[in-house]
Amino acid sequence: MLKSPRLIFRHFFPADLNQLYQEIYSHPGVARALSPTGSLTFEQTTQILHRRLDHWQKHGFGVWALVYKQNQQLVGHCGLHYLGDTSEVELTYAINPFYWRQGLATEAASTVLRWGFDTLKLQQIVAVTSPENVASRCVMQKLGMKYEKNIEYAATEVVYYSLQSKTFKSETFKSESHLSEHSFD
Repeated sequence: MLKSPRLIFRHFFPADLNQLYQEIYSHPGVARALSPTGSLTFEQTTQILHRRLDHWQKHGFGVWALVYKQNQQLVGHCGLHYLGDTSEVELTYAINPFYWRQGLATEAASTVLRWGFDTLKLQQIVAVTSPENVASRCVMQKLGMKYEKNIEYAATEVVYYSLQSKTFKSETFKSESHLSEHSFD
């Protein structure tokens, strides 16, 4: 389990499905970021959750469920998985729109990046989003990720950002007090 100042990171459970769909993935703003069609059905959410559970089983890492400490509610996801059929590891995150504009995506993503670089010993982590997803691009930039190119992914054009382990360690989080806020239990 991971923790940050306001979030608990835990594995997803099949019992999370209804809440994940009803409160997060069915929202048009979230669905646009997760699906090339701009919407997600309950069945598609079921498939996503199963893929997330399978990824943990097969690879020993994956996407965490995010629980807001203050009220113990599931508020989104953040984690790492393979980008399609490549060997590249992608950072992914989505937050319940009720919790937008509070810095939770950046907080979650910075915790996951530290875990990916320090615990998993990854040398590079990438992230993709639609060119129009300004909020997600801002999160990537705050994390120190650099735009590299546009690529086609899941039958749509996306922007591709990357971050190297050495860059993350030397530039992104210089403050020791900030580092101590994250714990890896």
